[in-house]
Amino acid sequence: MEQIGTVRSLCPECLKKIEGIKYVENNKVYLKKECADHGTFTSLVSKDVNHYLQMEKCFDVDRAKAREPLTDTEKGCPFDCGLCPSHKQDTCLAVVEVTDRCNMKCTYCFANSSTDASLDPDMETIRKMFETVKKCQNEPTCIQISGGEPTLRDDLPEIIRMGKEVGITHIELNTNGIRIAKDQDYFDEIASAGLDAIYLGFDGVSDEIYMQRTGRNLIDVKTEVINRCEKAGIGVVLVPLVAKDYNLHEVGKIINFAAGKVPAVRGVHFQPVFYSGRSPEEKENRVTILELLEAIEEQTDGQLKVDNFTPSLMPHAHCGATCLTLIDNGGYLPLTNISSGAVKSASDVASKTKKSIMGRWKGLEKENDSKPSCSDLLIKGSCCEKPLSDITVKGSCCEKPLNDILPKSKPSQSGWADFIEMSMNNYLTISTMAFQDVWSYEQDRVENCCIHVVTQDGRFIPFCNYNMTSCNGDFLYRNST
Repeated sequence: MEQIGTVRSLCPECLKKIEGIKYVENNKVYLKKECADHGTFTSLVSKDVNHYLQMEKCFDVDRAKAREPLTDTEKGCPFDCGLCPSHKQDTCLAVVEVTDRCNMKCTYCFANSSTDASLDPDMETIRKMFETVKKCQNEPTCIQISGGEPTLRDDLPEIIRMGKEVGITHIELNTNGIRIAKDQDYFDEIASAGLDAIYLGFDGVSDEIYMQRTGRNLIDVKTEVINRCEKAGIGVVLVPLVAKDYNLHEVGKIINFAAGKVPAVRGVHFQPVFYSGRSPEEKENRVTILELLEAIEEQTDGQLKVDNFTPSLMPHAHCGATCLTLIDNGGYLPLTNISSGAVKSASDVASKTKKSIMGRWKGLEKENDSKPSCSDLLIKGSCCEKPLSDITVKGSCCEKPLNDILPKSKPSQSGWADFIEMSMNNYLTISTMAFQDVWSYEQDRVENCCIHVVTQDGRFIPFCNYNMTSCNGDFLYRNST
């Protein structure tokens, strides 16, 4: 056993602060921590230490703090969230939960949603939550309206409109899509209110998958949501929860499905299962980032490789991974590669993330919008972050600049100008986010977190802290805010 780091963590039983170590054994990385009252806990972090360390080497970000802290530092992280002055990162995405209700009862649900309408915040409270975002988040401002299932609120169009009136730059909706698929008038209302993107729960391409988690056939519902968004010019991001013995074998099919729906679908955002809220007692279904990336490489026949995924625009190298790929004649041309080196930018990571969300996840540009030239169009969020005209396709047999190979690959097109047009609309962002639970918890990651839940009493709580539960189901924050 070789120790490679130390961690500040929590006891899965009592949520008390405890210390731990990261160590390597049989080339795998583990997190081991010990509570004086409840014993030792060990979790697999990565199945390959070389990939784990490589992700750290390919990660270097600037940071900007939140504009204004809302709570004092008294008990120490993670017990002073609000944000407290010691938090190191501005908000890149503020999650505003407008209901705790849901119209499904999924086997996995970090929110452990209920059916109690009395818990819904009123419009005045929601306005104050929006105003908190404007007060504390540096510009531009991005929010995700979430729940529960937000579309259970008949006044959701008014909520979206109010967010725009307050000055929120980008509003996306986290939804299972059921009401959107069934109620055209309702969808038209939320679209016209100013909705920018749909964050659509999408666990697979077959009804067998949905039956396991929800007990319902839903693939037709998901497809109808995408069709309606395409007509309305609203971008869609597919969001699969991923677990072994559930849908890990379908991740390639999900990506292929998304590629066939480009440009209506702008991205696929995989979320490996984390054990907070409601979930089966067995914990064997956990999927590490590397295991997911290896499954993607295998199931796309090597068109998308592990090395095409670089650390996400998150505050920590192990929070996630991202690949930006063009879709060309049904195939993939990835534009990111870990061999390109670390992310370098004069702007901070939260600002870059917000611009990436707004740029990639919105719908198609309006016809009267000005379009960038090839010298202006950047691969934002990739390791290289250069104009497309300077990008080299690394990892291929030729390893040449794109403008040396792409026009030749499509002789029927007029060359570079057509490629620029294709790259603006025929791309797919494939990403994964490794949310933490009480077994995998590392305080360093939370101190740098930029995804924050806005509470009804006007605080910001890092997402993993907000949804953290002990192994007995006790929330660290959710039920106390």
